[in-house]
Amino acid sequence: MKQIRVVDNFGKEYFYPVEQAVAEISIGRSQNNDIILGSKTVSRRHATIKVMGDRILLVNQSANGCMVNGERVDRVREMRLGEAAQIDIYMVSVEGPGAQSGASAPISPVSRSAQVSETGQSIRPAISPTPRPSGPSSQSQPQPTSAPLPKRHSHGRDMGTRELRSNDPEDVRNFLGFLAPDAQPPEPRISLTGTKVEMLPREQRNEIIRFKHQLHEELKERLDLHSFEITDYASPRVVRQVSEKLKELLQIHGHLIPPPFTKEGVFKDLMDDVCGLGAIEDLIKHRKVTEVMVVDREHIYAEMGGKLILTDRFFNDEKAMMTVIERIVIPRGRRIDESTPLVDTRLADGSRVNAVIPPLALKDPCLTIRKFPEDRLGIGDLIKFQSLTPEMGKFLARAVRGRKNIIISGGTGSGKTTLLNVLSSFIGPTERVVTIEDAAELQLQQEHVVSLETKPPNLEGKGAIEIRDLVKNALRMRPDRIVVGECRSGEALDMLQAMNTGHDGSMTTVHSNSPIEAISRLETLVLMSGMELPTRAIREQIANSVNIIVQQSRFSDGSRRVTYISEVVGIDDDGFVHIEDIYRYKQTGIDEKNKVQGYHLATGYLPTFVQEFIVKGLATAEDFF
Repeated sequence: MKQIRVVDNFGKEYFYPVEQAVAEISIGRSQNNDIILGSKTVSRRHATIKVMGDRILLVNQSANGCMVNGERVDRVREMRLGEAAQIDIYMVSVEGPGAQSGASAPISPVSRSAQVSETGQSIRPAISPTPRPSGPSSQSQPQPTSAPLPKRHSHGRDMGTRELRSNDPEDVRNFLGFLAPDAQPPEPRISLTGTKVEMLPREQRNEIIRFKHQLHEELKERLDLHSFEITDYASPRVVRQVSEKLKELLQIHGHLIPPPFTKEGVFKDLMDDVCGLGAIEDLIKHRKVTEVMVVDREHIYAEMGGKLILTDRFFNDEKAMMTVIERIVIPRGRRIDESTPLVDTRLADGSRVNAVIPPLALKDPCLTIRKFPEDRLGIGDLIKFQSLTPEMGKFLARAVRGRKNIIISGGTGSGKTTLLNVLSSFIGPTERVVTIEDAAELQLQQEHVVSLETKPPNLEGKGAIEIRDLVKNALRMRPDRIVVGECRSGEALDMLQAMNTGHDGSMTTVHSNSPIEAISRLETLVLMSGMELPTRAIREQIANSVNIIVQQSRFSDGSRRVTYISEVVGIDDDGFVHIEDIYRYKQTGIDEKNKVQGYHLATGYLPTFVQEFIVKGLATAEDFF
């Protein structure tokens, strides 16, 4: 009887008997496989081994592939008896009936870094563990043990099959060394006051959930809440009616509130559920919370002071989550249901909202809200936060007033839109500005501003208005400047043409990690427009349209800084867009509080348009460098 031998990179080996002459054994991370490999980088169904008498076939079913004798198997590979295939951190081979634990030399976690098969070929494991320090305790190493893997019944249930997992805490210590934490306790729950909170057991919370549900149902009957429009719940009239009736009900049923919950707490929770945003209402109102991330009903995260924390808030059920999402989405003219399971929109204050519901979200609806500060930030605030220096602020202010086309580049959450809002404050008060966004977030301070927002398709899938349509229409609105919230598709071509055809001083943002990558990103976006333009023509369009690229970055301590201010000079001899850095940020290290340390510096390069600034009376060369 043949058997399949599995060896992990710590030398532990497992055997799976193959009792039939013709058999097909599935291998992967999913519980439905015959052999379960617990590594996260193993695919759900990674491979299948077909045993047909003396023939053995390895069928790869993963994009990650398998390795046999150092060669990648993308489809099918015939294997010899005893020949090993590497799947992530595991070595898998079909052994003859005489193979036993230790008969074929397993990987030793101390003395060897490669496995030698019966053919003499050296097969290196995916991960070579860190050797343990020598000492008295290391004189006798424990021998790897063999754990037979029982056969799975035909209906697919796991009948005691032992899983091979690589998330043991010992692995963390082996690979991280002194960087590894002493222990891996559960992530603490943090209240809005910044203190750790012990969550009550789910059974105890269920008692108050049932009580609030009964009270909510009685409130619906007495006020006929079903007749209200979803946009009515936040109106002062409805809030007053709900508050008065809820106080009456609590006077009647208050004695049924299970401890340790209080009447005041139940009143506030129900008011938030009926008239607000439920469990996240306080997070939205809290001034120090900059982002709210609902993973599922039990896990609601918030960003406070640049740090991500797991809050003590939770939703009662999926219905409560969907109610909150609909209260955000519907007043903005958007829709979310099974046919449109994701949506981008905004709150009344301009905060950005993204919602994803099943079937795209596999567990519970997901909600991400990026808040905008209530107080508009100015260039002085950015200087105080050390995002840039006063000299850099002066340079950018003159560049905006001097009608230079500016692209703000950065990663997600790096502060691109905030910086765009700040720079827009330097636009002249008499200029006509047209802003174009997916979800309106820009808060320009001028009076002569026309704000345009995209429109999703209707129930029949028609009537959608995209950013590209709005950019084309904006050209007919006699704008002095066009500001696009973000270029993420073919509208980049229309934006470049607008910059190059009399709408100087236009601005937009793109996602990229450096000014050079921003140029490559623009090239890609232009190609997405469907126009079959040669690369040289696209680069010339970029070089002729864009004057300045401002790179914004978010660092590990949560701080956001301008890391580059660069000028797009033109096309070099090799046909690439040539960029010169005017200012840079240099990181020097991290202090004992994990705060990023560094400084901004001027490179010494003088932009080609400095003389233009001087002629227009905007600045002198000594102002910046």
